Amino acid sequence: MDLLQQEKEATQLLQRLAASRRELPMVQVSNPDQFKFDTPDGEKSLTDLFDGRKQLIIYHFMLGPGEHRGCVGCSFCMDHVPNLGHLRSRDTSFVAVATAPVSEISTYKEQMGWKFPFYSSAKTHRAWKEAEGKGETITWKPGNGYFGLSVFRKHDDCVFHTYDTTSRGMESILSTYHLLDMTPMGRQEVGNGMSNFRLHDEY
Repeated sequence: MDLLQQEKEATQLLQRLAASRRELPMVQVSNPDQFKFDTPDGEKSLTDLFDGRKQLIIYHFMLGPGEHRGCVGCSFCMDHVPNLGHLRSRDTSFVAVATAPVSEISTYKEQMGWKFPFYSSAKTHRAWKEAEGKGETITWKPGNGYFGLSVFRKHDDCVFHTYDTTSRGMESILSTYHLLDMTPMGRQEVGNGMSNFRLHDEY
């Protein structure tokens, strides 16, 4: 089998996977407004993060209180966030969140030169832990303490959780990897694949 045929089959497989992902059952988030996020413009709820659009992608960034240097892997991922105008043209909002205070997040965001919304999810994590302690059923866990993406769909006044991914599932947004895959030396991965990289202002 020649390379071109393999590439065509891989492309078709990815298209089928994307279709299957869209067919996953949507789980309604009970009381989405209980999830609060601190932003430079004040407190917002999960519903507010949609910013009037039908879809929302949240990236869970590993930056805790007092950690003034963000996770290298998360920072690498966020360097690949596209021009949000393209996402917004498809009725989709994007937000990154971390448990650090919004003041520390804003400082790091400015250092890295990022333009996307980046908010504090500390209140959301506290609300989830309190609800869990009371034995309440929570239909969405706001991150697992690590990095990853959560996807939501809004219909009328209801918010639905539709998809989550983490670990190597994040590779789909990493154009650096896709470009390196076309080169003779490839990704040149060491360890977990991220250890060759630095924060982009450290090269």
